[in-house]
Amino acid sequence: MFEVIVIALLLIITGLLLHINIKLPARDRVREALDRDLAQRDSHDHNHNSNHNKN
Repeated sequence: MFEVIVIALLLIITGLLLHINIKLPARDRVREALDRDLAQRDSHDHNHNSNHNKN
């Protein structure tokens, strides 16, 4: 009976770790997309300002 409890706990722990591990990269991808969006917006603003200053 003791072995069954230990095996069940190991399965639960590994399941939780895999679940957490799968979720983390998605968050990183969202952050990368946000950073890319901000970088594009910054470069767009700089281009807009430089064009505006030429006139």
